[in-house]
Amino acid sequence: MTESASEGDVAVCRDIAGRANANLLHAARLLPARRQAFFFASYAAMRLIDDAVDDDFLMRPAPERDATRSRMLQEIGAWEAQCLGDGKQGPLPAPVRRAMQGIVLPSDLGAAPWQGLASAMRRDVEEREMADWEDFLSYAQGATIAPATVFVYLLSAETDEKGFRCRLPEAPVTYAADLGIFCYLVHILRDLAKDAERSDRLVTIPLSLLAEAGLEKNRLSEAVRARDPGVPLLAAALRAKAGVHLELGRTSLALLKPLLGRREYFALSGLIRIYETLFERFSTDFFDGLAAAPALERSLRADLLNEETDP
Repeated sequence: MTESASEGDVAVCRDIAGRANANLLHAARLLPARRQAFFFASYAAMRLIDDAVDDDFLMRPAPERDATRSRMLQEIGAWEAQCLGDGKQGPLPAPVRRAMQGIVLPSDLGAAPWQGLASAMRRDVEEREMADWEDFLSYAQGATIAPATVFVYLLSAETDEKGFRCRLPEAPVTYAADLGIFCYLVHILRDLAKDAERSDRLVTIPLSLLAEAGLEKNRLSEAVRARDPGVPLLAAALRAKAGVHLELGRTSLALLKPLLGRREYFALSGLIRIYETLFERFSTDFFDGLAAAPALERSLRADLLNEETDP
């Protein structure tokens, strides 16, 4: 039996989700209240484990990571069990767990997104090298396709007395995969300098692409600061990969348009428009694009919220 979720529980999830100030969050705020509650519960749960790995575990010195790796892997397992309704104890605080139990678990979303993100987080904690593009795509199944699938699901699902029910002709992941990978690659471009500066463990770029650009992962921050000519070469390679997924993602958008409500489609297409504009901004001078991206992104978010009044 699932637990009920209170308005207070959803408010806690909203606060946790809001810490990220992500583009996805701004798009979700355009949705009706019931869909927002689903979003905040699921996004807060994903945000908590992702932050625990990226902002806590991976930032520790190597000896401490070695000493706590097993414990962190256990925490990911406990998180996965909480998200699937198989356990109460774990990293999710009680309000988030109740929101998951009361709002998300009664839906027919299924286990795949939670299992996928848990798999990606385990890979991060185990510090497995990302050798080539196939490794990247495997990692992306959990790191970006999983949350994208949840978003497409909640945009499209209808509600009945039991909760949300999918009504798409194909599984949500079919529509979400290329859109998720495209947005993730734009994220990588946008955050390249910041992630490399914080730690090379946050750089999720295949070693093969770095090598083709004449760069080394553990010296990427230095290369960005020095405006190494290899950095624009790397950015161009990432843009080429992103462009392929953008074209496929546009097909997904076209298929989704008649299947979504007006507001839901507006939220999704507006979200993708933010990433398309950033993507184009990186098509000229990459270093200028890096400098311009924060202000551009803030402007695009404001435009999205303003346009919603008369889409």
